[in-house]
Amino acid sequence: MVTTAPVAPANRPRTLMVGTMFATSAALMFFGGLFSIYLSVRSDTIYLSVRSDTLAWGAEWFPEGAISLLPGGMNMATMALSAVTMAWAVYSILNNDRVHAYLAILVTGILGVAVINQTVFYFMDIAIPVDYNEAAVLFYVIIGAHLVMVGLGVFWLGLLLLRTLGGQDTAQHRDLVSSAALYWYATVAVYSFIWLFIYIGK
Repeated sequence: MVTTAPVAPANRPRTLMVGTMFATSAALMFFGGLFSIYLSVRSDTIYLSVRSDTLAWGAEWFPEGAISLLPGGMNMATMALSAVTMAWAVYSILNNDRVHAYLAILVTGILGVAVINQTVFYFMDIAIPVDYNEAAVLFYVIIGAHLVMVGLGVFWLGLLLLRTLGGQDTAQHRDLVSSAALYWYATVAVYSFIWLFIYIGK
């Protein structure tokens, strides 16, 4: 009597992961375009930035003391910590450790809400009108766009937490967690540029 081994189940197409990669790449290109406008190109090409032109004419880029390092530094520390907790969530899902996965996703979401809260407070406290000059417009556009990016990430983490509580995210079905982690890491990376070139470099 001849016996045959059962056919292995076909691998699920990772459409969610691929879609997240495309969406995250689009977000990174969007921020790359904004930063290319903001930063000094330091060359004699047609792509000279607004900042270079403003400083070359002796105009004021930001008012003295307007951009404080403390809010940006606190947000940077919070975002860096959230990257660690997001990695903890992925690790927990890979090991089918649901309790730690709940905790890691919840802490990451709370850290995201803390960043939103700090950014909104800073917007209200900074006392620079949006139409003060081109620098102010770019400041609000870049940081405001990142605020939306964080908000979407927090919403995604909320959905992820509900799925995890329902037992739908496991080591075998981890695409949503991996996709959320990829998006969140990109969010942290974007903020590191904001912190370095806007808050520190001004």
